[in-house]
Amino acid sequence: MNGHPRLRTPNPHLGAYYGIVTSAIVSLAIMLAMLEQLGWSDAAIAEVMIVAPLGLYLVIAAGTYTQNVEDFFASGRRVPPVFNGLVLAATAIGGVGFFAYTGTIFFLGFDALAIGLGWTCGLLLAGVLFVPYLRKAGSYTVPSFLGHRYRSRYLRMAASVLQLPPTALLLAAELKVAAMVAALFLPLSFSGAVILVALVVAASVLIGGMRSLTWTGSAEFITGAVGLAAPLILISVLLTNLPVPQFTYGETLSPLHDAEITTGLTPIAPDASASPFPATAPLSVTKPFLEPFGALSEGEFALLFLSIALGTAALPSLLVRSGVTASVADQRRSVAWAVLIVALFAMTAPAIAAFAKVVMFQDIAKAPASALPAWVNELSSRSLLQAGDANGDGAIGASELHIARDSIALALPIAMRLPYVITALMAASGMAIALAAAGSHLFTLSASLAEDLYRAIDRRPTALPRLIAAWAAIGASALGACVFLLIADLDPLRAALTAFAFAGATFFAPLLLAIWWPRSTAQGAFAALGAGFITVVAATAMGAFDGGHAPMTTAIASLMGAGLGLVAGIAGSLIRSRTSEAEAAYCEDMRDPEGESIYDRAQQRAAAAAAAASATASGQ
Repeated sequence: MNGHPRLRTPNPHLGAYYGIVTSAIVSLAIMLAMLEQLGWSDAAIAEVMIVAPLGLYLVIAAGTYTQNVEDFFASGRRVPPVFNGLVLAATAIGGVGFFAYTGTIFFLGFDALAIGLGWTCGLLLAGVLFVPYLRKAGSYTVPSFLGHRYRSRYLRMAASVLQLPPTALLLAAELKVAAMVAALFLPLSFSGAVILVALVVAASVLIGGMRSLTWTGSAEFITGAVGLAAPLILISVLLTNLPVPQFTYGETLSPLHDAEITTGLTPIAPDASASPFPATAPLSVTKPFLEPFGALSEGEFALLFLSIALGTAALPSLLVRSGVTASVADQRRSVAWAVLIVALFAMTAPAIAAFAKVVMFQDIAKAPASALPAWVNELSSRSLLQAGDANGDGAIGASELHIARDSIALALPIAMRLPYVITALMAASGMAIALAAAGSHLFTLSASLAEDLYRAIDRRPTALPRLIAAWAAIGASALGACVFLLIADLDPLRAALTAFAFAGATFFAPLLLAIWWPRSTAQGAFAALGAGFITVVAATAMGAFDGGHAPMTTAIASLMGAGLGLVAGIAGSLIRSRTSEAEAAYCEDMRDPEGESIYDRAQQRAAAAAAAASATASGQ
């Protein structure tokens, strides 16, 4: 029944290849450090540190060119678990996590941990509830899985349309983060940086689809990991004498508390009239780092955590990678790697924020307003910080130091007075993670447009028109995101939180029912999708007029949408006729982890039937 799985052997030299990539990034940083000592300008160092990895990513993408459909949409189903885990982790964290989440911890302290915990637990949920069964199903996208599961082309098209808002929001957020870094460190305007970043991401995805996305994403993750670990370990040694920042930043919390008191920070209570999350513009810190539930109440913390967990578990950009490994067991291992990496980052981000805050606040607590540290002037020149003695007391208090949320990771090496190459390396690191995540979102959006909308109209099996549709969708999606960023003022963090809310409300219940309840029907899936999506749309519209707690309103709506979707899905399935024998057999087959994927077997049968028909026709 299941057939024998085809032999899919990954390239045995992948470890060596990516060892070379790692060595190249490390060597580049060391070389630029030496050139800095020899007198190279900061601008030249930054340009080389940013541009050289971009060239490397494009070279890797060019080497993965393919016109094979399975390679383009599923990377040939032969990606080793660890490499798939790297790209999954980069997609979950993204540039939003690297810069905006780290900055949010700087401002909110303990309260911001709900976001990192949500990512980690959401990936774990996906690995248990969805990913192994999606791998056995073998569909290239989440909407195509729903269409195959319920034998409904219209459900597939509807799911593809409803997938657009969360995926497009995340794509725009990641492109903006990467463009922000490029505009800071390259001689480009923000508009020019957006165009450059969109071109790089589109080229990386267009050349080989999922195949090029996997291998460029792995290189980008390595750049991000090296660029984050090296500076942070160095700073940890300087501040705590130990190279394990995740476990040693606690030593800085006592002096940080003293510095916060000196600069005038006092405990606060949640304010229902204002957003609990910092905006992108420079603003002052109002909450002590260790105070729990000062910006978010206990209930809001739990709601935010659950909303992000459900959104991560059902995020199409993560689930689309469920079919790229050789087996169900390998797919489980890849999710385990991703959970480990995301959990490590969730432990690392507070260390970045704590180190940055203790250095900055200790400096301004000791220095008079007339003799501020040099890093204040440097960050001010980049419009990342504003400081002034507004009350005329001769010192800078916490309320008089305004810092840009997304600049904290970049401000840390500057405030530590480290060589400039360390700042450039940190920038290249964050940009690499943002590019990897943007590529995943762009591919997910484009693959669904090509597979789930275009193929509903043109069902010819010829490969080339199918790939041409995917290429056109990639170009159009990248162009649309680029134009949107040029005309709209997008907050990456708020966009990401809204996207996770949409994903959780829209797709969690339909996927749960499709995989775990054989009695569910297409009518129930329609009802689940619609109920969840409409709930979040209504909440988002209200938040647009309400400002204030809009992100929390969206989080509440996400959980309500997921719950209503589950109820609607069950009710819609029960009031209609029972499932067909084909749907029941599909569900039973999906639970067997052995053998070839359901989709691949169907493709083999279709190819064999076409070959037989062709042979019969030629014989006549």
